Amino acid sequence: MEKNVVTGQQLGLLGGPLYTTYKVLGAIHYAREIGGNHIYWLESNDADFSEINHIDYLDANSELRTLTWDIDSQGYSCGLIEVDSLLVALLNEFFDTLRQTEFTPALRELALRCYVPGYTLGKASCLLAKALFGRFDIELFDPSKHMFKAFIKSFLLREAERTPVGEQCNLFCMQGKRRESVFKAKDGYYLRDGSRVNLEEYDLVPNVKTRNVCQDAYFDTHTYIAGPGEVKYIQELDPIYEFHGVRKANVVPRMSVTLLEPKTLRLLNKHAIELQDALILEKPKLVKKVLKAQTGFDYKELTQRARQLTKEYLTAVQQLGVNISKMERCLYEAIKEDLGEQRSREKARLEKTLKDAETLSDLLIPFGQRQERVFNLFYYMNLYGGLALIDWLYARYDPALETLEISS
Repeated sequence: MEKNVVTGQQLGLLGGPLYTTYKVLGAIHYAREIGGNHIYWLESNDADFSEINHIDYLDANSELRTLTWDIDSQGYSCGLIEVDSLLVALLNEFFDTLRQTEFTPALRELALRCYVPGYTLGKASCLLAKALFGRFDIELFDPSKHMFKAFIKSFLLREAERTPVGEQCNLFCMQGKRRESVFKAKDGYYLRDGSRVNLEEYDLVPNVKTRNVCQDAYFDTHTYIAGPGEVKYIQELDPIYEFHGVRKANVVPRMSVTLLEPKTLRLLNKHAIELQDALILEKPKLVKKVLKAQTGFDYKELTQRARQLTKEYLTAVQQLGVNISKMERCLYEAIKEDLGEQRSREKARLEKTLKDAETLSDLLIPFGQRQERVFNLFYYMNLYGGLALIDWLYARYDPALETLEISS
């Protein structure tokens, strides 16, 4: 009996966020460990275009940038959207604005060889995955293929039948290039716009609650490599597995690490910043902490102390019978103005230090999110070895790791 190890993820530009790479390498690593097959499910049926139509990265000036493929997706399943000249221009802008390295030209050529105008995003993504991971002999699977849809149709029809009247079914009905939600009524099934639909006449695709069930039925999956969110929701699918008589795959969490670049380590050491602070503090809070550590100047604390002392002074003056109303307002305004000026002077004096703290935050938690959910593999390949970086990551794959230092 074959041991199929599967992982899957919705399509994303240039392979999507870095955690997708971790999932793929996890499937390869675990399959080799147990002597099984590794399969990468490229979820082409997903239609949430806004989740996948952009690239976030740090440009040559270490500034966070977002490039967005700004088109009307028409609600199409993402795998059926065609690559156009706007996407090619976006990819060229990405490579133009990266720090130029010896790896940049080859990576640009690789990307543009996959993203060709007229190709669907599904085809482009499959070509890219083959270029990135093909040497590992991983099987690439596109669930939009007819053979898979024919296999799962009976599962999804049974799922529709057991749906309570008035509820949304755990499936989508393909209407051309769009996947449409289906609702059950007493007299049949309806789409969101109210039109009646005969599910027997159309291709059906799973939703989030039936995708894994269909996957495990099709592949007789031994193990699924999952992200943290997937681990949680897959645990809740037992009733659906039981209803359809499908054996549930083992679920193994993927690796989830933060990459520590040489620049990151230099900034941490230079300013004596604790890594954990940089990993959990939002950018404004990290900058504030660095400012306080470098100067001892805590605007909030000094303001509170000054106001307390002023209050004590005014209370004493008031006891002498003096009207303090005008004095009180003037004193508080003077304190606010003077401490604000001190704060501005300290910030100006430490402008480079504060800029370093901001850069550090962008390297580790860009846009306030985990690095692996923002930057993609190309950003790091461009800086650290091109395609060889994939082999480097695979050689160090370990779900127990929290951070991983990249050598220059």
